[in-house]
Amino acid sequence: MDIGKAIYKILNDNIAVESMVGTRIAPNVMKQTSPFPFIVYDVSSDTPEGQKDSVALLDNASIMVSAYCKTYSEASKLANYIRTALDRVNGVYNAVNIQAIDFDGYDDVFDDMSGSDGIYRKSLNFNIRIINSFNNIYSTHFDGVDDYVSMGVTGMSSVKTKGSISAWVKLETITTSGNVFQVRVDSNSNIALIYNAGTNELNFKYRGSGNNSTATYASTIENDGNWHHLAGTWDTSVDRVKLYLDGTEVGSATGLTAITGSFASSSIGSNSDAGAFWKGNIDEVTLFNKELSGTEVANLYNNGLPFNPQPLDNMKGYWKMGDGGIVGDPIATYPTIVDETGNNNGTMINMTSTDFQADVPE
Repeated sequence: MDIGKAIYKILNDNIAVESMVGTRIAPNVMKQTSPFPFIVYDVSSDTPEGQKDSVALLDNASIMVSAYCKTYSEASKLANYIRTALDRVNGVYNAVNIQAIDFDGYDDVFDDMSGSDGIYRKSLNFNIRIINSFNNIYSTHFDGVDDYVSMGVTGMSSVKTKGSISAWVKLETITTSGNVFQVRVDSNSNIALIYNAGTNELNFKYRGSGNNSTATYASTIENDGNWHHLAGTWDTSVDRVKLYLDGTEVGSATGLTAITGSFASSSIGSNSDAGAFWKGNIDEVTLFNKELSGTEVANLYNNGLPFNPQPLDNMKGYWKMGDGGIVGDPIATYPTIVDETGNNNGTMINMTSTDFQADVPE
């Protein structure tokens, strides 16, 4: 990961900064022949956090950005532009996924670097929180006949009243309804993300005590040859479920009855009665114990990363669906679908290792 490239990208794209220094932005040291003003940045530390099998989920880095100018007022002005450009930034820049940049004060005020020459430096410190980007090489294919992944429900009790499910899907021609994901107490109490072939609709269903609240959307994703991002969110305290397609809200419903009782099972590619089999590919399935906002769902769609912008403790399931995990081999070990949260590894039922396919959303 090259943090410096991300910092360069942010500063170079900032109109105010560019108006003063152009492209005169460099790591560690600037060429001696470079005219003033210019910017030099230096990554002073990079500390891993949230390690899993010796691979960090997050990095915390410290960086110093210095403005070099010929006058006091010019250095002050450029330093303010730098702070505005970097402080509170998040997003993906030059393939570095930044969760947050926070200004951490000035290292020194104005420093006459060369005596009578009057070269001034003002340095700014920033803390950067970086989400490690993990390769997505494989997805899992389901035959629409009897393929599915069976999981447990450890840690899922917190999603009974509010939560979100996110997944990437590529649907083939299907003659019956197909489930992307379901977690259930029983047939009267469950949460499911579904494609209904009978009505050609996407459905996100929250069912409590036999009462259905279903967000629907008439869709043409069947056999269009494209990957699509689906998400369903729910919160019983505000009485709503929402359905999203490719980062945009497309359906909603009210009238929720909260689920009671203990979850008994969860599954990907079917319902937990081993029916409603999905036909096509599924990738990057993520379960959260919070209702994602529209902006957060759009970030998942645009960035393709389940960690952004959610804290790790809001994730109650993350199944990469064919990759060997965020920590290891490029392909999963059949018949296990690893849950990266460590809660509920899945077992592939009626499937083979050839169902891991090098076909993933771009």
